[in-house]
Amino acid sequence: MEVKEKHWSSELLTVFGLWLWEKGEYGHALMCIHGPQWGFKIGHQLKITWEDLLHDDDHEAKVKIAIETDEDDNYDRPIIGITRQSIELAYKAVEFEYWDDLIYKNYKTGRPLTTSTLNRELQKFATDFLKEMEEIIGAKLHLKPLKSNAFQIAWALKNLERYYYSKKCFVEISKFMGHRTLKDTIALLEVEPNDNIVFSFSEVFNDTQMNSDILSNKALLQYYMGYALNIN
Repeated sequence: MEVKEKHWSSELLTVFGLWLWEKGEYGHALMCIHGPQWGFKIGHQLKITWEDLLHDDDHEAKVKIAIETDEDDNYDRPIIGITRQSIELAYKAVEFEYWDDLIYKNYKTGRPLTTSTLNRELQKFATDFLKEMEEIIGAKLHLKPLKSNAFQIAWALKNLERYYYSKKCFVEISKFMGHRTLKDTIALLEVEPNDNIVFSFSEVFNDTQMNSDILSNKALLQYYMGYALNIN
């Protein structure tokens, strides 16, 4: 029976980035950590400079990254969590000469990462990564070959998951990714809009035992009464 290969998830790409960091492949690592967070097209991501991400006075990461992209993509990206940590760690770990130097480089050769060679480089690293992970977990990972569009695909799938694969979210994702039709988006992501409605007959308070403690908990009462108070 043929097993269908899956897209790389945001989480797996981030773990891959951490693995690359441990191997000293800082440019590729940063790209794998940032890509599924920001959802840029790869051509835009590869243009990001240190000046876009760091303050030149205290060398701390900025609050957000705002660079010009396609006219349909007018969203700033927040620099938080592991994204922020990776940028500030990279500043201490690698060398660069000017603030307008590109951040996504092969720091062993000094050459910027490019779309022309990226697929080959990613797949080479991914082969070694997956071999190591499969040995650790004792199972085969059935994943698609890792290409430069994997980061935006992972970003899109994560957002669709958050909105339960709703038709409206698919439409917005398709427009954001610049696809000609919604069918193109569905074909690329290999998931379909979920228009099913599932009724729930579960209890209201799944974690609440049959006692009156709730009646003496002011915070909980305010929360549950919020609908009547118009504060929820």
